[in-house]
Amino acid sequence: MTTQTVRIFLSWCHRDRSAVEALLHDLRPTLRLFTDLKVEWWQDSHLMCGEEFTPAIRDRIDEADFGLLLITPHYLASEFIREHELPRFSGAAADRAPLPVKLSPLPPFGPAYNFGGLDKLNMFSLAGKAFTEVSRNRHTDFSNRLTEAIRLRALGQNGYV
Repeated sequence: MTTQTVRIFLSWCHRDRSAVEALLHDLRPTLRLFTDLKVEWWQDSHLMCGEEFTPAIRDRIDEADFGLLLITPHYLASEFIREHELPRFSGAAADRAPLPVKLSPLPPFGPAYNFGGLDKLNMFSLAGKAFTEVSRNRHTDFSNRLTEAIRLRALGQNGYV
């Protein structure tokens, strides 16, 4: 069996650190269990000492196959994310594939809020609930289902069997 490598740029807001760490706690090991897919990811904590922040992020986005976007109101309000990351994955100028995940509850979609084009994308959730809305004992289920969604997207499968 051939193993395909997929590179994922992890986009998240540092104000959401505790929720991100809780999601990644179960997601990281499960992503290593694939037999047909090797997942590599980069996030800004992988910056090397002395590396310039913005150009490094641009370079890693250029190298990525997908962006795993962990969406919260803090994420959407981040000036840096709105200027340097989100436009690459969502909206008219997007040139990278997005994998948007509802990390926490969001305001209702509609003209009153600017979602940077994310309101037009299918956002991953568990039965319509964001990661922080599901009970702690369902976090693993959320992560496992997200892992499968990442696999299907990376392998170009639309879910039909």
